Amino acid sequence: MKKLTTIAAVFTAALLTLFSCTKPDIPQPKTPTEPEEQQGQGGQGEVKRATEPAECSNRIVAHRGGARESGNPDNSKAGLLYTMGLKCYAMECDIYWTKDNNVVIAHAENTYYINGLKPWEHTLLELRKAGKLKNGEELPCLEDFLDIVQVEGNCTKLCLDIKNLDSKLTDYPIKAVQRSCEIIKERKAEKFCEFICTGNETVARAAAACMTVYGIPVGWMADKAPAGHKAMGYTWANLSAASYMNPYGNGVRTIDEFKKAGMQISIFNVDKQAGDGNAVYSDEAVNYYVSRYGDLRFLCTNYPSWLLKKIN
Repeated sequence: MKKLTTIAAVFTAALLTLFSCTKPDIPQPKTPTEPEEQQGQGGQGEVKRATEPAECSNRIVAHRGGARESGNPDNSKAGLLYTMGLKCYAMECDIYWTKDNNVVIAHAENTYYINGLKPWEHTLLELRKAGKLKNGEELPCLEDFLDIVQVEGNCTKLCLDIKNLDSKLTDYPIKAVQRSCEIIKERKAEKFCEFICTGNETVARAAAACMTVYGIPVGWMADKAPAGHKAMGYTWANLSAASYMNPYGNGVRTIDEFKKAGMQISIFNVDKQAGDGNAVYSDEAVNYYVSRYGDLRFLCTNYPSWLLKKIN
């Protein structure tokens, strides 16, 4: 009996040694190691994303994706694809921070409301459940737009508009630009994105800080002389043609004063017809801005195909 027990013990010890040295051949999940590799949406495997746009032959920005020209909804994926199809320099789109720390791309009604909800009080899912765009698309988030533009051969950037709310709600525009920068950095999409910032000085200071940290260009939309922009840390002004500029607008700012100060300036909007309070559209105004195109960082318009033909 004692001999049998000893044999069984030896046998058991041999089995334990065998199994402890044998590892099951189970595939392990792959962790992206290359900078451009990230996990695809929906668990559909890895995708490679471009980290910089192709060279662009123009400096035309499609306001909200050229919705007035194309008939696509404002800030829609269809509008972005339309803009890319024209090979525009960028699409202007509006960003808002959501309660669950996402960034939704939409144009709020009456300053605050997306699908009847204040975005900072609701999650992205709640905003989407509250309604779709008129073409059936769900509300896009920043990652959705980056998925579209970060492809090899695309020259179109995103020009992200940090929307003003009011002087008591500056925290939310600040969170919008801060979270956007985090997402952009995670996606290595810094060269695909630029910001334009509300004239609110509290928000503008935060945006200038983000510009320094993340290296993403920001244009300030304040009606100030070049010295006022420089004092806030900006070297690029993005100004309303109708409200701030002279000639052909109601303001006093000029292209030449910014050019003389060594600052970049871009203009919004130069349009085919009336309909946008920030736009100029008379033949004289359009011809003037077309003639000064070479002095501008970019020209924004609701009619990108039309303006591209004018420029060309």
